[in-house]
Amino acid sequence: MMGSSGVKVAPLCLGTMNFGNDGWGCDEATSIAILDRYLDAGGNFVDTANVYAGGRSEEILGRALEGRRDDVVLATKGYFPMGPDTNRTGNSRRNLRRSVEESLQRLRTDSIDLYQLHIWDPLTPIEETMSVLSDMVHEGLIHYVGCCNFSGGQITLAQERAEQNGFEKFVTVQPQYNLLCRDIEMEVMPAAAEYELGILPWSPLAFGLLAGKYDRAKHVADGAARMNELHEEDVMSKWKERYFTDDTFDVIDVLKREAEELGTTPVALSLRWLLEQPHVISPIIGPRTVEQLEGNLAALELFVDEGILDRLDSITEPFETYLDFMQEGTFARRLHDLD
Repeated sequence: MMGSSGVKVAPLCLGTMNFGNDGWGCDEATSIAILDRYLDAGGNFVDTANVYAGGRSEEILGRALEGRRDDVVLATKGYFPMGPDTNRTGNSRRNLRRSVEESLQRLRTDSIDLYQLHIWDPLTPIEETMSVLSDMVHEGLIHYVGCCNFSGGQITLAQERAEQNGFEKFVTVQPQYNLLCRDIEMEVMPAAAEYELGILPWSPLAFGLLAGKYDRAKHVADGAARMNELHEEDVMSKWKERYFTDDTFDVIDVLKREAEELGTTPVALSLRWLLEQPHVISPIIGPRTVEQLEGNLAALELFVDEGILDRLDSITEPFETYLDFMQEGTFARRLHDLD
């Protein structure tokens, strides 16, 4: 199910950030071939955003889904700039309403099934944001709302203010989550459990590292050099380059060995691990070719015993914070005293 909603979604969501990005993604013909194969395989959940390829991703989906829109749970997002106007960004009432109306036009649909805030907006009161989302749900422009890249505290604030004011609440959260990036287990995952949010992990293969396509010797050196070259505004590039470390490739080596013993691929095993995590409902895959899509779909047929999952957990477990240490130790002492 899609979080606390009554909507059923496929266990893998087709992400379409590549659609229309001819340079590093795929052209329209390939995009439609990927979508066709995904739907033929039984998928029904497609994720995009207004900012992807400057709106072209939504436009391609709009054309490709004509005649079969009702077969798809369609998700998109808003926040990032869609023009030079200073008010063409953020989670204000003005920008979100315009963003939804424009997405509806590009997607050639009357309603969006899941509309997500792409990121937290520190300049807009959260009550204003939740209010306009709620208005658009009641108007039938969108059916459900979600958030992306929110902290646990931001999720809590949004949900509590929505509850207090009678606004629609989030049903999903879309964070980065994979074997190499497990930060959300500290705050976001507990918040998702508290508010019954379905987790939709993006970058489940860590920008392709978990596919095993990068060479340790070359990319560890290149990654360090690139980190020094990047500017502060290159947020995603900086995050990607942070992956290129020896520790990362130690994890990949174990992943490859476990996959080989299972007779599968690192891609399928990485996705299977995600599917076994609490509150994860549908990792967002981003294939650039039909062949890559097939490799992703293999995860759905893969059985992995607890021993393998435990080994992957043990080599990628997030560092314990001082709060974890103090709270767990204090609780253990209380239990001891009670005995």
